[in-house]
Amino acid sequence: MTVDVGPCPWVLRPGRADDYPTYVRLFAELGLEDPPPLASMWEQELAARTFLVEGQGGVVGYTSTEALGVMGYVGQLVVAPAARRQGLGRWMMLRTAERFRAQGCQRWSLTVVRDNTPALELYGSLGMRRARQATDLEVTRAHVATLPEAPRGLKVSPVESADWAPLTEAFGMIPGKLARFSSLASHQLWKLTRGTELLGLMDLRSGGAVLYPFFAVSLAHARALLEEAFTRVGSARQSLGVVMTDNEPLVAALREAGARTRLETYELRGELPG
Repeated sequence: MTVDVGPCPWVLRPGRADDYPTYVRLFAELGLEDPPPLASMWEQELAARTFLVEGQGGVVGYTSTEALGVMGYVGQLVVAPAARRQGLGRWMMLRTAERFRAQGCQRWSLTVVRDNTPALELYGSLGMRRARQATDLEVTRAHVATLPEAPRGLKVSPVESADWAPLTEAFGMIPGKLARFSSLASHQLWKLTRGTELLGLMDLRSGGAVLYPFFAVSLAHARALLEEAFTRVGSARQSLGVVMTDNEPLVAALREAGARTRLETYELRGELPG
């Protein structure tokens, strides 16, 4: 499906397997420390939900999206430097909103870097408001060892389909995200429990050794999850990127131990415009 609106100089088209080099080039504009996903992940998981913008000079941007029930999620939106300040970002968001409405969504959500003022102004003008905030820290085993000892009787086990709804409610996640993550080979979802208590959740993403999302009910429970994560990635991995949402006590404790801040973001949510 190709969407072309009036005399607009841009055309939006679905991603293809051979778009990977273009995707990598534009991915760099996100300014992330982690490398771009591998070509295999692009082909198997990402291309099908990514739309590229063709302009007069070739591809000038892309957006990756997912419809999660009534919530549409914008995973990434990138505009090439040469195409900025031309209204392309707004055009892409409006086309995305149209696609979400056609898929039955009523609301949408995205994550934005906290100091990206132009993006915050754009998304705010489309009715999106701050819902949560997250901090991505580079965490080592030594940092984890400074946290309080984990309580006894805890169990870390794979997340099952019966866990999706209670975990979503317990940690305020967008409904449908856990089901989606569970269907992807690049995600490993683990829950922390004691008996029937849900005490934590982490997604160990194979692409870049990043834990996102990561939730724990206390510093000690966070230690239990983080120790499990380091066990699973092996001794060669010296650090992990850990994205902690609405957990300032854990962020503060790890920063005090020396963990480096990689990124700070807001999650925005709102009603679909139009």
